[in-house]
Amino acid sequence: MKFLALLAVGLLFSWLAVLGWRHRTKESIGLLEAAILTTTDAEPLPLTKFDRWLQKFQLVMMTLFGPALVVIGGYGVLSEIGAI
Repeated sequence: MKFLALLAVGLLFSWLAVLGWRHRTKESIGLLEAAILTTTDAEPLPLTKFDRWLQKFQLVMMTLFGPALVVIGGYGVLSEIGAI
């Protein structure tokens, strides 16, 4: 069961990495920040260099760990069902 969870998380990370690399040049805000800005009628703050660095770091980590988790989870699932 834990290998199935690893497989699912790996697929999620891989999918989010693809979306992140595809839309990395667009400035976006999170859902929570959008809700707060809507209720307070405020404007979002501009992104800093540190914000952009963290965004790229997150993309690199998802790109590395997503496929790794898919491989580990897939191997574990196949081992549990006796296919390997």
